[in-house]
Amino acid sequence: MAKKNQVAKKESNTEVSFMEEMLEDVGMGLENTDKDSFAIPFLTVLQGLSPQLESVDGAKPGLIINTITEELHKEVMVVPCAYQRRYLRWAPRELGGGYRGDHSPIEVDSGQLAGVKRDDDGVLTIEGDVLKDTRNHFCMVQSETGGWQPCLLSLSSTQIKKSKRWMSLIQGAESRTATGKVFTPPSFANVYKLSTMKEENSKGSWWGIKIEIDSPVGEKELYQKARDFSKQVMAGEVQVSEPVEETPEKTFEPPF
Repeated sequence: MAKKNQVAKKESNTEVSFMEEMLEDVGMGLENTDKDSFAIPFLTVLQGLSPQLESVDGAKPGLIINTITEELHKEVMVVPCAYQRRYLRWAPRELGGGYRGDHSPIEVDSGQLAGVKRDDDGVLTIEGDVLKDTRNHFCMVQSETGGWQPCLLSLSSTQIKKSKRWMSLIQGAESRTATGKVFTPPSFANVYKLSTMKEENSKGSWWGIKIEIDSPVGEKELYQKARDFSKQVMAGEVQVSEPVEETPEKTFEPPF
């Protein structure tokens, strides 16, 4: 029995020693990286014909997926850090489709961008490409292990109303100082819960996002990480994975 305890103690000491070495080597191997070396993942809701249904174990319509880690969630906690509205440009599907960059609302709505037209269905186009109004919510998302990492939730089409409601929730949040003064905290002061819900209209049905305020951010480390991420987004220092378009013809559901 004593020998067994001695072995266990030796393994424990080795583990502690190994951890101390790792702490001394924090950041090694990443010295030559910059903002173009990484791409933050998208959070997206799986639809009936999403390609991940065939490639990711356990994937099914209505789940939320992290496009890089491929973690699946029925619901997930996020901290909103920054917001951007953009018009994403997509090539026609008959020409192979694909993402062709984006434009600011000022460029599109003010007429600064030459060649923008609106067809009979109200769809904006430019040189044959489609311009899709997209609301980008840059967040910290909680992983299955409890850690927090950057991500992007892009909402368009039928989900724009969800984005507007979320922004109203953020704007309407209030906090009080020790003296009782009421103020509007930054967006990253609160945690929100994302889940999904089935939606439909005359054109079909799909899974939409549901956003609820959950609780104040209770950890200083999380607050600081969210604040730093917010500053990086606003400074243009964040590289995002190239988006993948979901179309009604492809999924029989409205695109996000």
